[in-house]
Amino acid sequence: MELPEEVYLALRKIVDAMQSGLAVSVVPQATRLTTQQAADLLNVSRPTVVKLLDEGEIPFEKAGTHRRVILADLLAYRERRRARQYDMLAATRDTLDEDNLEQTLEDLKAARKAVAAKRAVRA
Repeated sequence: MELPEEVYLALRKIVDAMQSGLAVSVVPQATRLTTQQAADLLNVSRPTVVKLLDEGEIPFEKAGTHRRVILADLLAYRERRRARQYDMLAATRDTLDEDNLEQTLEDLKAARKAVAAKRAVRA
């Protein structure tokens, strides 16, 4: 039986993950997740997911009083978050001055304090 290339590539990823000892789940992209399932997938707490939903970072639907997140939306958020993290790492690498490491460390500490202050204001 001949497989379409997309199916073959998906199966290769599944087999590679299983050979590495990883658990694998295959679910439709339209699957709706609870906030706890979303938190588990993102490896964050459920209150963090609720905060992201309330801030509009991740779209959601309400089923009665319960929030439901579409898997495709959650995966898109995860990719955006990952891209932001890589961008921040690249920016940090660009600011690294190996000749003046002490000053670079002080600059990074100041940047962390500024981010923490912004978070405190929003909270």
